[in-house]
Amino acid sequence: MSEQEHFTSVRFHHYKAFRDYNLSLQGFNVLVGPNNSGKSTILGAFRILAEGIRKARARNPEFVPGPQGDAKGYFVDLKDVPVATENMFFDYDDSQPATVRFRISNGNELLLFMPKQGTCCLICQTQGRPVTSTSNFKSQYNVSVNFVPILGCATNLWVGIDLPFFLAYCLNAISAFR
Repeated sequence: MSEQEHFTSVRFHHYKAFRDYNLSLQGFNVLVGPNNSGKSTILGAFRILAEGIRKARARNPEFVPGPQGDAKGYFVDLKDVPVATENMFFDYDDSQPATVRFRISNGNELLLFMPKQGTCCLICQTQGRPVTSTSNFKSQYNVSVNFVPILGCATNLWVGIDLPFFLAYCLNAISAFR
């Protein structure tokens, strides 16, 4: 199998707390911020994506609603995702769809498209050949989504912790998933 790709950016449009927000990513990322700043919203989108990727690795794509009409993709059952999905739309306005676009280091993109409450579709947007099978998906989207949750008060978390040791601990935890 080829070298693993990584996510380079995520673009949120009309999704939860984000009217229009773009997040640049590296191979390893840490989310830090005050309460109610969008950290959980970002992680929730990755959890939905992880469920979509799991489904795409197991099933061939089917026709699903897309931004420009029906497209080949996957329905993502939001009941299988451990995130609050009661309202997926910015400012509770469900008159327009919510989208989350994940760009990958090989130039391909994965789009979460939520046209209405309770419906989420994963659509593969490739630089080359379209995704038509599980093996094709696996070769064009060789990515994984891993979480290392660290919760607690930031002052308690960082005071007295050797940062290089902490980062090495996180990297070891991530490599255990592979």
